[in-house]
Amino acid sequence: MIVAPLDGTPETVVGGDECDRRTLPASTFKIPHALIALDTGVVSDSTTMKWDGTKQDFPTWERDHTLDSAIKSSVVWFFQRAARAIGRDRELAHLRAFNYGSQTFSGPVDLFWLNGELTISPREQIAFLKRMYAYQLPIPRRHVDTVIAAMTMPPGKLSNASGVHEFALASPPPVVRAKTGNGTVKGERASWVIGEVESDGRRLVFASRVRSSTRALETTAGADRALAVLRAEVGSKK
Repeated sequence: MIVAPLDGTPETVVGGDECDRRTLPASTFKIPHALIALDTGVVSDSTTMKWDGTKQDFPTWERDHTLDSAIKSSVVWFFQRAARAIGRDRELAHLRAFNYGSQTFSGPVDLFWLNGELTISPREQIAFLKRMYAYQLPIPRRHVDTVIAAMTMPPGKLSNASGVHEFALASPPPVVRAKTGNGTVKGERASWVIGEVESDGRRLVFASRVRSSTRALETTAGADRALAVLRAEVGSKK
């Protein structure tokens, strides 16, 4: 895990070389993917995509969704439909422009962030978040603000496809903007949470990932790992 203050003070790194190992981004890719969808005009902040009535993995996916709700409930079908409209060439161009992880894929345009073709490390996630929050991506500022707003979690909570979970960092709760991600490739499960914490005027970005080939991981495994480090980081600077 890496915690990086946006004021340029030293990072907190837990895990050593693990922070440089790439895995699939899973649904953490919904952050850049939302930016791509907005930039290409495939969706807007007022778009509502209609659920087609097919059975989904989670009850929260079985309804119509906006971009905001699709990020908060991590709705895969919403972003798969967007990916097909964006198309391969525009997806690849944005991956390169964002300098995002391995920056490439060759298979289906609606699976590359889920099947292990696109990969990224915690350190690369941090670099991406820093650029996003500094408005250094080649994306209009209004689109970045739309995605940041959609990442904003309820106080002391964290939402994903499986529901709303406890994520208590301090009292009173700081502002948390985050995205989880979970996926399995070749028998290895990865569980992520990435995002930003804003507390007492201080802002930091973080990327936490747990991976395992030998045990099942809850959808909050990455977030559970992040809690202790973030609590210490926020509390120590009070």
